Amino acid sequence: MSVFAQRLNPLTGVAEWEQEPENYDYHQEVARSAFADMLHDSERNKKYELALKVAIDKMHLAGKPANVLDIGTGTGLLSMMAVRCGADTVTACESFTPMANCAERIIADNGFSKNIKIIPKRSTEITIGKDGDMEQRANILVTEVFDTELIGEGALGTFIHAHKCLLDKDCIVVPDSGSIYAQVVQCNVAQSWNKLKDLANDDGEIIIKTPKNVQNCAGSAAVHDIQLSQIPFNQVNLLTDPIPVLTFDWSGKTELKMHNSLAIKTKSKINGNAQMVFMWWTLSMDNERKILLSCAPFWAHPDVKSNKYPQDTIPWRDHWMQAIYYFPKEILLKSDEYFNLLFSHDEYSMWFNISQGPPSPSSSDHKAPICECSMHCAYARTRIGQINDGRRNKMYLRVLSEHVHENTVCLILSDGSLLGLAAAKMGAKHVFILENNYLSRRAIQNYNIYNKFENVTILEDVDQIKEHSEEINLVFAEPHFISSILPWDNAYFAYIKENLLNTNLKIIPQSSTIWMVPVQFRDLHKIRAPLHKCEGFNMEPFDKLIESSSNLSDCMIEPQPLWEYPSKCLSKSEKMLELRFTEKEIEAVCYKGHTTFETSGVCNGIALWVDWHLDGSVKNIWSTGPQSPFSVGDRLNWDMFTRQGVHLMPNPKNVDKLDILHYNVTCNIKKGDLNFGFDVIRN
Repeated sequence: MSVFAQRLNPLTGVAEWEQEPENYDYHQEVARSAFADMLHDSERNKKYELALKVAIDKMHLAGKPANVLDIGTGTGLLSMMAVRCGADTVTACESFTPMANCAERIIADNGFSKNIKIIPKRSTEITIGKDGDMEQRANILVTEVFDTELIGEGALGTFIHAHKCLLDKDCIVVPDSGSIYAQVVQCNVAQSWNKLKDLANDDGEIIIKTPKNVQNCAGSAAVHDIQLSQIPFNQVNLLTDPIPVLTFDWSGKTELKMHNSLAIKTKSKINGNAQMVFMWWTLSMDNERKILLSCAPFWAHPDVKSNKYPQDTIPWRDHWMQAIYYFPKEILLKSDEYFNLLFSHDEYSMWFNISQGPPSPSSSDHKAPICECSMHCAYARTRIGQINDGRRNKMYLRVLSEHVHENTVCLILSDGSLLGLAAAKMGAKHVFILENNYLSRRAIQNYNIYNKFENVTILEDVDQIKEHSEEINLVFAEPHFISSILPWDNAYFAYIKENLLNTNLKIIPQSSTIWMVPVQFRDLHKIRAPLHKCEGFNMEPFDKLIESSSNLSDCMIEPQPLWEYPSKCLSKSEKMLELRFTEKEIEAVCYKGHTTFETSGVCNGIALWVDWHLDGSVKNIWSTGPQSPFSVGDRLNWDMFTRQGVHLMPNPKNVDKLDILHYNVTCNIKKGDLNFGFDVIRN
């Protein structure tokens, strides 16, 4: 049986009904659960097993049976490790039904069905007693309920409940504790993802001023999870050493608090603007702190080695990244100056602030930041960075200035476009801005009022364009739309232009090209790569579950910020498709082609991006792909303010020179269809 689900087509802006398998949502949740990335983390796996061995041996040395409880077992890996380490009983709980069923199959295939009991419940629902889920309390707890923020998956509630209801008083917990570390930094590239700048042209003239409420906005409390090790280190000024902030004692020996606030007195090493903290955490896997697992960026990691790319020498994780927390206001610090790092957390999240002078008893310093300007609510951090990208803005402004005159009636088709507002400053007769997203509309209206433009009308609905279609003579798009997922989805503006406007008008950009390059990812492919075996255990049932669910629910191309994921190119880039927006009608097309590999390697992905051709000049092409020339075999330097498209090869191929990558692409803008196919052929 099939069901119909409504989906928004980002290329047409139209909600469409699509036929899906009955359990589509179930399969999508399985595919997106991303357990595979975690299970590819060899250091994590080995340190969990080592700590389990220590805990089980301690119980046996004390003359006690080792009764293990595994909360959130996933594939059952930690439970099987516990059996292998000599546990007397193992009980595992998993509330996500497809994973609980998968764990049962994996445990059976590995011959542990008699040793491990699976409870398909949340740990908070488990009952103890003769007729309960567990006959007795456990004396060893092993669990992995952590995320980038450490506590974001409910770790505090899980541990508090487990100690109260499921564990003996003298239990051992793996891991024993988790510690938060923070480093106060000045990093202008990271700040561009948070604070909005004035919009200036090539001559430094301010075109659009940032409203005061945007300048003073505290921003969003939402964590910015990111691969810190990939930020260009020459753009990072470390104002302090890593600061131990707080240790959460999972062992139960000291009380865990659901809410807490601290002021940590610390000292700046150098002069600089304190803009944010870089945060990471470590786990002490055993109570003697001999087995440590660190999520630190490379410069603070205990296992880093000297290398051209030192970030390559530490374990890679996408499930436990580092995070950035932005201060509500920058503070200028001098070398050797003492200041207070303020830290707060609730049950699921944390936030930071900074103050100078004696710690203030005021609770306002510890309040979570709240966006009051709409910008941080309306736009992703990538988009805020894009709005702040000076090189990009100057190119667009230069082209726009050549086309805007006193008789220009301009239609802006982009969400949150300050560049569109710039047309009003340049002297256009009138500027119509389509903003059908409420938060984005409110944000742009705020800019419009602050800059006192009287020749701007903000439209709330696409249909309102028809009322002005006869007078519009220039269409401008960056383009960017909140509904877009993949880079080419932003061609939505061409669909609007083709369906609602006269064809004989100027349009910026005039065309776009979609490019691709086959790559060897250093790590990104692991988020989809099959396991086969993990630490000696057969994981085929898990591989099959993920593969079948991904085939049913996943698109072939997914968006990724590729600057965070190192890759080397295996051939020259190849133009796959060109869309000319100046034509009366963009015809449906189907292209086939091929490119030749020019170096040996493992082709585990195809990277795709869009170049926007603003006018006919090669000087005015803005690329969302590599930002510097590259040769075959080079690491690619990706645009940090857009997400590229990625096809992760289901079966990575070892390739040599002269092997061939065949590709095909079909495009129908009217229907909002854009599809790709790839195939590697050995020569």
